[in-house]
Amino acid sequence: MAGNARAKRILFPLGEKELSSVQERLLHIPSRLAKAGFVVDVVTYNEEIHEKAKFFFKNTANVSPISLKSTPLVWSPQQRDDFVRIYIKHTFDLLIPETDLKYWKASAFDDFRGHIAPYSFSGLETDYDLLLMPIPSFDEPPSAECDVFYSTFIFYAKEKKIPIAGLQIYPVMHTPLLYKEILDYFIVKEEFEEEYYRKWGIEGERIVVLNGPEDNYCLSTIEDIYKNLMFDEQIDIGMDEIGILIVNHPKYRPQINEALEALSRLDIKKSVFFLKRGYDVRELSEEKIIEEIIRPSLEKVGGKYYIVQEGALVKILMLCDVIIATTYIIPLSFAAKYNKSAIVFNPLKSAATFEDGVSFLNDKKALMDAITAHLAEKQRYNFISDIVKRMIK
Repeated sequence: MAGNARAKRILFPLGEKELSSVQERLLHIPSRLAKAGFVVDVVTYNEEIHEKAKFFFKNTANVSPISLKSTPLVWSPQQRDDFVRIYIKHTFDLLIPETDLKYWKASAFDDFRGHIAPYSFSGLETDYDLLLMPIPSFDEPPSAECDVFYSTFIFYAKEKKIPIAGLQIYPVMHTPLLYKEILDYFIVKEEFEEEYYRKWGIEGERIVVLNGPEDNYCLSTIEDIYKNLMFDEQIDIGMDEIGILIVNHPKYRPQINEALEALSRLDIKKSVFFLKRGYDVRELSEEKIIEEIIRPSLEKVGGKYYIVQEGALVKILMLCDVIIATTYIIPLSFAAKYNKSAIVFNPLKSAATFEDGVSFLNDKKALMDAITAHLAEKQRYNFISDIVKRMIK
């Protein structure tokens, strides 16, 4: 990262249950961190995950998939008995009601003795600045091998005094109690999850709501086919810029030009997408109209601009922050449902806000103010890269 002697390095261990629970979207987290300048080692013991990671990150700099094999352990009866004695020695003398049987002592021969792990993992020699990992669920716990895998890196991080941050995938009430003591930071999806941890006595500065739309969706166990379109890598709209989609209409060319003029006066980082809609006027094709009338105005806007086909509407809409049309169209209400600024811009219409969240604006200053306000809101989001920067001292 700029100004540092070396890039900050993150250890990202990953088990199969956590990855499949979010339909493999967790793999986008290392990509987004690498894009921000971090070096990420994605470590797994599962060969299928390792192969998927190699393919997923094949064109991503600063992300290294690492396969870590477990070592089978065979305990002799004497060694297992020694473990049980240690367990008994360090448990409470809690009596089963109306008996003199010590509950935890008896459990040593039932639960504990039968769950001594037959796996071991060696630690990694590389120095890391953060251990970032999904928080497992006690309701649907990871496999015994994965449990030891996660425990190995937690122990390694504690020994090396590396901060540990957990990603909240499963319901907060399914977080193992031990993790509430182990983790230094909790990265959650919703404000109610933050409140839950506060009630458990965890300090507020240790809990962060990951509300950047793309990053937040990476932790969701509920799939949304439209949100999947946000991960298109061919189009890059940065966290510090605004993506604007303008929908063409043949009856409102002057209004479109006024909207483009307003955008040209905005001194912000922006990417503009102009959507063609297949309108031809007699022998005059839309292609020619765009080349002769629209493209010169797009060039004056500044920043990046793209002219896209109508079939790409939903894909571009999900990537952008603001959608502008000169008359009401159904995609505007769709955009509003996904927290986009949906705007009908037409100086010949009255200003209003429609019930489905669509704004009707009729002057250039109002349009500029709406776009600037959305950019300010976007910059208040917590993205994973921003969160990690604050965690790594």
